[in-house]
Parts: sequence; C-alpha cells; structure tokens
Amino acid sequence: MLGRITVGLFFLLLVWGNLVAGMKAGLACPDWPLCQGRVLPPFRLDIWMEFTHRVIAAVATVSLLLLAARRLKSYRGMARTVPLAAVAILATEIVIGGMVVLLELPANLTTLHFVTGTTVFLLAAYMARFEESGRTPAFSARGVAGLMLTLVLLVASQAALGAYVRHAGAGLACPDFPTCGGSWLPPLVSSGVAIQLSHRLFACLILATLALFWVATRLDARLATHRREALALLVLGAAQVALGGVVVLSGLSYVATACHLAVALLLMLLIGRIWAAEVAGKGIR
Repeated sequence: MLGRITVGLFFLLLVWGNLVAGMKAGLACPDWPLCQGRVLPPFRLDIWMEFTHRVIAAVATVSLLLLAARRLKSYRGMARTVPLAAVAILATEIVIGGMVVLLELPANLTTLHFVTGTTVFLLAAYMARFEESGRTPAFSARGVAGLMLTLVLLVASQAALGAYVRHAGAGLACPDFPTCGGSWLPPLVSSGVAIQLSHRLFACLILATLALFWVATRLDARLATHRREALALLVLGAAQVALGGVVVLSGLSYVATACHLAVALLLMLLIGRIWAAEVAGKGIR
C-alpha cells in the first residue's frame, strides 16, 4: 500500500508541476525554501499553486523515504541499489528544484528537474511493484522485457523532450497540427521548429511500436496474456497523440498539457507492469 501511495504522490507532483508551469506560476514564490518570505504565504491563486506544489513534494519525499527504508531492509544483493538510488536522486531533485526557482526557471535546468522527478517516479513504481513479501526483486532486459524496458525509456525521453519544448519556448513553433507551418516537411527555419518536429516524430515512433506490439499479441500465443494491456497501451498512445494536437491548437492550454503529461505517466506505469510480469521470478543481477 505504501508503494502505491508513493507512486500516486509522485504522479500528482509531476502533473501539478506541469500545471504550475502552464499557469506561469513558477516564480510566484521567488524565494526558496520559503514562499514570499513566509512559511505560510498569502492567498493568491498563482502563489498557492506553487506553494501546494512544494507541499506535495514534501509529503511525497516523506513517503518515498519510508518506502525506501522498508525496501532496503527486505531487498538483497543488487536490488538494494534501487531504494538507495531513489533517495540519492530525490536529494538531487530537491536541490535542483531550489536552483530552478533561484535562477528564475532556466530551460535546461527546469527540464533536468522534470527528468530527475520522472526517474524517482519510475524507481518508486519499481519498489511498489515488488512490494509483496513473496515477490523477489528482479530485472531483465531480454526478449519482451527488453522491448518493454526500451518503450519505458522512449516514453520517458519523449516526456523529457516535451518538457524541453515547453521550457525552451518552442511549444508553438508549429502552430498547426498535424502539419507544421502548413507543411508536412517544413524547412527547419529555427531551432524551435526542429525541436517541435523531433517531438512529433518521436510520438509517431512510439505509437507505431505500440501498434506493432498489439498486433504481435494477436498473432503470437506467447504474448496473448498481454493482449488487454497491449490494447490499453495502443488506446493511450493514440489519446496521447490527440492530446498533443489539442495542446498545440489550444495555444498551450495548461489543462491540456497537464492531461498530456498524465497520459504519458500512465503509459510508463502500464508498460512497466508488463515488464515486471515478464521478469517475475528472475533474480536481479
């Protein structure tokens, strides 16, 4: 239960942070760790959006520390590196969060802040998946497990690229969808267009991979057990592409962008579930 709560908190934290960025409230509390020089800031929507983001981060931190302490006691061998890595990356995430505010939201650092948060989210998901006392922590990058691990990394990379698109101000470099500047193959007149096109091509690659995996579950009896999950992945992937279009056509609506990220996180969790099912019973090396 603690594992699921921790994953839920980091899910909320990442989506809430996306809302904060979309509402341009990242500097509503220009100081850190205080907010407006106070522990409890005055009520104003943008201030409380950022302040609540910090409160969620604090609660998620406590939950992760408790979860990591439990796993450190129960895990053996190389598996013990998972809770240790989660805590170390979390500490880095906290420091980067403070720097993001104090340096006034630099694009590269803000993207790194998102990447480290996503990494902690995935490590928490691992610890939550291998939560039951009878379930041995395991790892594999072979066969179907290898494909799922690659897909998780692809979706995480795509999410990170999407964060950079936003923070680098390239979200509307292609103001139309699915074309870019009225063309399917627009000239790379700016770095923003190149970044935006890369994000879209990555999305097509992921959706095509999900479609092929679903087809494979229909043709291969070995993969038939993942048929429902494969269909759910395909539906989520298609929804993610559609939401990407809504984000652009709505002029970067903060609600649409938050939903866009939420679906990406759900994709990671579902792919991770298939990966864990494939490696169940295999000892970590």
